[in-house]
Amino acid sequence: MMIYLFIGLGGALGASLRFYFSSYFSQFIFFGIPLGTILVNVLGCFAIGFFIANQEEGNSLFLNNFLAIGFLGSFTTFSAFTKEALIFYQSDSFLTFSIYILFTLILCLFSTYLGFKIFYNG
Repeated sequence: MMIYLFIGLGGALGASLRFYFSSYFSQFIFFGIPLGTILVNVLGCFAIGFFIANQEEGNSLFLNNFLAIGFLGSFTTFSAFTKEALIFYQSDSFLTFSIYILFTLILCLFSTYLGFKIFYNG
């Protein structure tokens, strides 16, 4: 039962911080795209790369469930990404829609890889 508590606590903290950071960074615009969701997802992807690089066989349930599943799972958000992409698509801005999707995917994949490579000790 403690596992659900760890995930729930991590999820509550991650969702709250996601809302805070996303709201703050949304004031910054790049090619007509608010950067809130993108930057939150890039930070979260970097953190999961770090976590994967430092994951050991004996990692505690707390770290695995609280941090990876709860906190990072709710800090990053695929649903907000797809909602924003749909808004760009509906606004008849196919170029902005395409840039947003490619920019997000490339940055998030690179960020996860970078977090892993920087902190991998193996």
